[in-house]
Amino acid sequence: MAGEKILVVDDEEMIRDLCSHILSTEGYAITAVPGGEAALRELDKSPADLLITDIKMPGMDGLELFERVKKQKPDIVTIFITGHGTLDTAIESLMRGVDGFVLKPFTQEELTTAVDRAVTRSRLQKENIRLKALIPLFEISKLLVTEIDLAHLFKIITEVLVQEFSVDRVSLMLLDAQTDTLMIRASHGLSKDLALQAKRRSGEGVSGLVLKHRKPFIITKGKHPDSDVMAALNMDNMPLSSMAVPLIGKDKVLGVLNVSKFSDPTFTTSDLQIVSILASQVVTAMENASLFEGLRESYFRTVQALVAAVEAKDPYTRWHSTNVAKYAVAIGRDMGLSPSQLEEIHIASILHDVGKIGISERIIGKPDRLNKEEFDIMKDHPAHGIRILEPIGFSPSIINAIYQHHERYDGRGYPAGLVRTDISLAARILTVADTIDAMVSERPYRGSISMETVLAELQKESGAQFDPDVAATARKLIENGLLKLGMHTYAQHAAMNERK
Repeated sequence: MAGEKILVVDDEEMIRDLCSHILSTEGYAITAVPGGEAALRELDKSPADLLITDIKMPGMDGLELFERVKKQKPDIVTIFITGHGTLDTAIESLMRGVDGFVLKPFTQEELTTAVDRAVTRSRLQKENIRLKALIPLFEISKLLVTEIDLAHLFKIITEVLVQEFSVDRVSLMLLDAQTDTLMIRASHGLSKDLALQAKRRSGEGVSGLVLKHRKPFIITKGKHPDSDVMAALNMDNMPLSSMAVPLIGKDKVLGVLNVSKFSDPTFTTSDLQIVSILASQVVTAMENASLFEGLRESYFRTVQALVAAVEAKDPYTRWHSTNVAKYAVAIGRDMGLSPSQLEEIHIASILHDVGKIGISERIIGKPDRLNKEEFDIMKDHPAHGIRILEPIGFSPSIINAIYQHHERYDGRGYPAGLVRTDISLAARILTVADTIDAMVSERPYRGSISMETVLAELQKESGAQFDPDVAATARKLIENGLLKLGMHTYAQHAAMNERK
């Protein structure tokens, strides 16, 4: 069975009945109306796939009807039927994009052949359009299913929808398991206040109905055949066309993806199918990210325990990583780094010495200065740390900061001898924070260092060991009392060890 919806428009009742009889037996769903105005009203209520219209009709003729319908539904298939056929009329009709032309009186075969040919061509065109739209989805599918940063994942989704569907608004709502409420986690084209305030419970609003029934909705010009959906619509600032698609995981609904636009063309069922494919890819990516995040968190806790074990070897480094993280985040915040960059610096600071797990306890706990051979062994700890951390999948910023935290601004550091901005900013900040805590922690082979000495060392090594901007920021924070240094004497370290 064909299945396409056909609207027949002719001022002659006999022609309408004849077309309805012939085409309904072929499996098409037929609606027949007597003129152009009635056709527009019918199309507004129920879109059709194919328009069959007489050219010569009272009031609005077939050509005018065709032009007006095309503006609303550019992909509709149109066939003209007329008893006043001329070569000029046929040429003009075809040039305007009409898909077929049938002369009265026509036989059943002539009508069905014209309709079948036009419908077949239309199906091929729609399939080509659909395949073209699927290409970018296939291109990003690998990225989606391997992406573990949910913020980046949501950004990718939004960019695809805006570029491929010319949407004006996108909102990704995720279900809060504790409150059983949908909340916007990422959006495009919405005001910040609306994005923060929008919440939907199951059955509430269109998104809530999608959540409740686990099925997508497509709404065009504020209309939908389901009365519950109509009752849920907010008619204020109503978009021309919108889609809402559930994000269904293995055993539950994770959220709802909403897209809308304010200009033609309106969304089609093919668009809905493609967005549903995208939604399924999103679910896979979210589940992978959740699983990976759980594994990474478990591994991260294990590594933190190892860091604590390293620090336990040496009473002078107790709380070292915690102090370095505090200093590094304070410096980074004052330098205007974003929250995500500050989080990366915090993680890198906590883990920066994890590579010392691979260094002999005899060297780590040596009460005297290291000799050259021992120092060369100690210089391997950044590389040891990277080998431990790389399987977790931390960002390049975290990995680089840990690997480079003993590089010097003048290029005389290790392990790679990098210089200036070849060293990542996070590493340059970590170097200063690490050195500050090393200075304020007393060693058996030297006494305590005063705050004045720390400030003097930051000034002296600016442009040599330290990035001048980072060193200046640290000095300013210390001088203004905004960076409290955790100065511990040997006795304090020993006492803390005993309490452990």
